[in-house]
Amino acid sequence: MWSEKYRFNTIGGFIGNEKSRLAVLKWIKTWIKGTKPLILIGPPGTGKTSFVTSMANFLNYDLVELNASDYRNKVNLESIIQPLLRNSSIFGKKSLLFLDEVDGISGRDDYGGLSFLISTLKNSNLPIIMAANSKNSKMKELIKNCKMVEFLPLSPFSCYLLLQNLLKKENLTLDLDEKLKLIDKSKGDIRSLLNLVQTKLQGKYDSFKTMSQDLSVEDGVNLFFSAENVSQAKTILFQSDVIYTSPRFGSSPDERARDIVYALFSSIVANEKRISITDMAKILDGLSEVDLYVNKIFKNRNWHLLRYANDVLVSKLFYVTRGLSVKYSQYNIPFPLIGSIFIRGQSTRMLGKTLSHIFHTNSSDIGMYYLLPMMYILKDLHYSGNVFFNSPDDDKINEIISKEQERLKKR
Repeated sequence: MWSEKYRFNTIGGFIGNEKSRLAVLKWIKTWIKGTKPLILIGPPGTGKTSFVTSMANFLNYDLVELNASDYRNKVNLESIIQPLLRNSSIFGKKSLLFLDEVDGISGRDDYGGLSFLISTLKNSNLPIIMAANSKNSKMKELIKNCKMVEFLPLSPFSCYLLLQNLLKKENLTLDLDEKLKLIDKSKGDIRSLLNLVQTKLQGKYDSFKTMSQDLSVEDGVNLFFSAENVSQAKTILFQSDVIYTSPRFGSSPDERARDIVYALFSSIVANEKRISITDMAKILDGLSEVDLYVNKIFKNRNWHLLRYANDVLVSKLFYVTRGLSVKYSQYNIPFPLIGSIFIRGQSTRMLGKTLSHIFHTNSSDIGMYYLLPMMYILKDLHYSGNVFFNSPDDDKINEIISKEQERLKKR
């Protein structure tokens, strides 16, 4: 894979983000105990990890690299990091701790992982650099306790210089129009650019030369479902302005809107009346495998496997979706149902609030754990609407329960 073959591995071989790289070098050269940890913020493919690795090698540091999202909670992080913090050197060399993807532990299920980082990393015996793909709201406290350096996507000119150098090394050529299309499609992501160029030059997409412009997400999804063969389906995905993302590691609204897995999911589910239950099960099963594949790539940073995502998607979805009149939808439920769901939600919230006092728990737990089992029990008891709620003030609650019972009978 060219993304690995041409991965920056010397401190002088990088291109783009010059000020950011100088800031990192200045930080490491002036580091003393008590210095704030450094956090690098930037999208994938901007050189964060590669630069830290190259810098550590150049300055003769023992680099200890951990993917923070693999450990997530306080107990796991503490068991790994605390021994390192008690030792400033390994094998007699200076050590540098690099925690990648710290935004992967900023979710609700981090079980104290983020707070552990904030409290523990302030006075370490060794320099600590962290990296994240985005500045989401849950990372504000961590960023406040660090020195932040941003890595931006490469400019089109920097991408052009990189592409020219790569083609020269491979003794290959592309015309200017093809170069500009590849640069535009990469969106400043070095890894993506290298994979796109290799894909193009190895002829994976025969109709690349006929590509006039990127297809929108909507056009891409619609054309994918109407493609006549596998080759055409792959070409459509390649031409579409879509990406693969993993919300677990953070994504902007724009990235989410261009997420092809989510776009396919929302379109399939919104067209559920046109798809049989059997077909729907097969389609969603295949799409879930694609989703797992993409998430493993992000989790393990196996970026070279991302080039096969389109192949995996086509192999899982092409044949099971032929003949189905699926149209693009940005909503993962049919639009006419949104209003009725909203109205029903108001009713169930009222019911949940009332039941929370009876079961001595909160209304969220009522909705998640209690409501459905209770409805089935009342159904088996042939509930008439006046067993638990028989005061005049509870008429509305009894009415809601009766309606829920009617819905159960229709299942």
